[in-house]
Amino acid sequence: MAKPLLITAGDVIEVQLTSETVVFDRGDGAAHAEPGHITNRMRLFVRALDGREQKYDFEDTELGVRETQRVAIVRGSVKGVRAPMNLMLFNLSSTESDTFEPGLRAFLGGGPRIPAFFKALIAGLVYALAFWLIARFALAKSEGFANVYSIMSALLLFPLLWWIAAKWDAFTSEWRYQAARKKLIADASGRVRAYVAKA
Repeated sequence: MAKPLLITAGDVIEVQLTSETVVFDRGDGAAHAEPGHITNRMRLFVRALDGREQKYDFEDTELGVRETQRVAIVRGSVKGVRAPMNLMLFNLSSTESDTFEPGLRAFLGGGPRIPAFFKALIAGLVYALAFWLIARFALAKSEGFANVYSIMSALLLFPLLWWIAAKWDAFTSEWRYQAARKKLIADASGRVRAYVAKA
């Protein structure tokens, strides 16, 4: 089941821009700014379409927003995080948008549907069955031989199958994320069109 998107739309009544520089201490008591990191923050005060006013905080966004413009904020709930995370911000007045990668990765994360262990287990059982059928009928071996050697060979092969399944999951994880990201962006972009102010 897909996780629901939380979409809030409204008109901006105030914009606050701030920045924060993270300074690292060398340990000798002298602080220095290199290597440092500057975080730009934007706080929007929005009057939602139902009249309620609320503030929203965004980090490191390139999207320009000014007072009176209509925006749509797309958020999603992530397990273990109290407040919904920012996924996308739409400026419906200028038809521009921005994505928030940390939120998208947390929201869309979770790995493959079937863990590597169970993939390896299924592959091992299929291998054992195939080995048993070949040994019993194609090679005309005894039932005892087929039973013992199919189970033993599957057990010996299981660690390799597990390793292959884990490597495959790691290799394809970015593909899965990019496909899910593209689908979410298309879905959100379509849904926020309903909130565009009528001229």
